[in-house]
Amino acid sequence: MRAVHAITVALALGGGPAGCRASETQTPTPVATSAKQEPFLARRAAHATVLHTRAPSPGQYTDESPPKGVSRVVYSSGELELAAWYAAPFDPHRGSHSVPALVYFHGDFALRPRDFEVVRPFLEAGYAVMTPMLRGENGNPGDFELLWGEVDDARAAIGWIAKQAHIDPQRIYVFGHSIGGGIAALLSLYPELPLRATGSCGGIYMPETFARWATSKGNRELVRFDPSDRRETELRVLGPNLEWMVHRHVAYVGADDLWFVDNAAALAARAWALGKPFEQVVIPGDHMASLPLALDSFARLIQADGPR
Repeated sequence: MRAVHAITVALALGGGPAGCRASETQTPTPVATSAKQEPFLARRAAHATVLHTRAPSPGQYTDESPPKGVSRVVYSSGELELAAWYAAPFDPHRGSHSVPALVYFHGDFALRPRDFEVVRPFLEAGYAVMTPMLRGENGNPGDFELLWGEVDDARAAIGWIAKQAHIDPQRIYVFGHSIGGGIAALLSLYPELPLRATGSCGGIYMPETFARWATSKGNRELVRFDPSDRRETELRVLGPNLEWMVHRHVAYVGADDLWFVDNAAALAARAWALGKPFEQVVIPGDHMASLPLALDSFARLIQADGPR
């Protein structure tokens, strides 16, 4: 599939949940082109990230029960047993037919009830919906790593949902907002994942982002590795690794979320030249208000996609 240039979608503005605080210091630096010839997966497997602080996620949360009709499930990521919220549509006329699935990765470093509510329309449209909590979040075991071990957790969550008997393995989608969008974008690099498409809203970060966060009073606690080490930064974002992209990614960005507009546009230009399936879609709103519009657009896109 060939990449397409930015598309502007005219939609009415709607309210949305609070976005990731890290977006406040984003930077529109052009995507670095890595000179490395070694594939992304080989470089990532060979790299051992070094954390100077080992602690849970800084995301604030309250220990709330899942909403009615939603179950708390546990999935395994390596040695970690992690929690997620999960719900499947109930249709007495469906019988043994399988259903498509959406795995949604939240922003702001902790899962809250509102994160499930923003994707409830997918459940009502006939999709099974999973909202994972990642390592160090919401009381989960593990340390916060910022777009490193959390990506492994995301892969494990997809593996969990793909094994459920009622899931159509040909129609598994992922979407993420803010830092969750950064995770969703990275998942497009893993050929073993049974993904039909991935999407994000305000989730396209740059290697240079981490150095800015590390010197920001509000975000420095997020960066627990050396942000001057390009091995660390390049392996945590999609841009330098576009050459190895294998799954379609639709990057929604709010027209008023200026840093992310520039970030995604830089990737779209490179993806076009590489023939990779990355698309930028600009919609009304800022980092927060653009989320419901992005989810609505992604829902219509995957509904039109239909079964193979």
